[in-house]
Order: sequence, then structure tokens, then C-alpha cells
Amino acid sequence: MEVAVGVVNLKMQLAGFIAPLTIGFVIDAFDGSFNGAVWLLVSFGVVCFIAFMTLKSGKENFMTEHPQTIPAVK
Repeated sequence: MEVAVGVVNLKMQLAGFIAPLTIGFVIDAFDGSFNGAVWLLVSFGVVCFIAFMTLKSGKENFMTEHPQTIPAVK
């Protein structure tokens, strides 16, 4: 579990380092205009939305394979 948290933390820190650099390069490529950076962020948002909508939780399979057992409390 700790390794997974560390990997997620590493990827978030890398994204926090790379994203401003990329946006800066895009702004420079568009001669100081922020239009390219805005479209870049919009396209990343669309890609993330599509990826999120195509995820399957697997909760249905888990619930049918492992029915919940709730102990009776008296």
C-alpha cells in the first residue's frame, strides 16, 4: 500500500514540474498568446473526462462473487 502511495505521489510531483514548463513552451510557440495553453488544458480535460467515463469499477462482479456478510448484532 505504501509503495502505491509513493508512486502516485511521484507522478503528481512530476506532473507539477512538467505542466508549467509545457505551458510555457506552448505560450512561447504561440508568440506570447495564451490561446494555445488554454486549448492544451481543454484537450487534457477532455481526455481525462473520456478516460473517466470509460472506467469500469468492477463492483458488480465483486458483489456477486463475494456477497456481503453482515453479522447479526443482538
